[in-house]
Amino acid sequence: MRTLLTLALIGSTAMVAMAEDIKTKKHEASVGFATPNPSWKAKIVEAKIVDKEIWVKVDVATDGGIAPAVIGKAKATAKFEAADLPLKYVVDGKTWKWANKEKEIVFLADLEEKEREKVLKAYKDGKSVYEVKKDDKKDK
Repeated sequence: MRTLLTLALIGSTAMVAMAEDIKTKKHEASVGFATPNPSWKAKIVEAKIVDKEIWVKVDVATDGGIAPAVIGKAKATAKFEAADLPLKYVVDGKTWKWANKEKEIVFLADLEEKEREKVLKAYKDGKSVYEVKKDDKKDK
């Protein structure tokens, strides 16, 4: 019994030491990119650890209707605490045809089908660190 308790104590101490090795920080994810007109809105909906990065999923959509015929900019921000890793933004919902030039942003619509499937699988298998609450998913 004493041996079992000692092993349990050693195991729990090792787990605490491992947890201390993983440093976390407060992230402020912020993304912005050009859109066909100002009616397009971006929303950060989730973030997952994939390999050695945090992939931030951004949904982009338009309200439709009448909008000025000028280039717009969709922006979104979210705050969360997670491992101290670099952020990578993955945008879903793009329908315009030009290739955006913003660095550090992956537009799923711009990827070849095999590459898009690879990115989506990696994202699906990632460890969730942030998700919009169900009440916050609808824009108010």
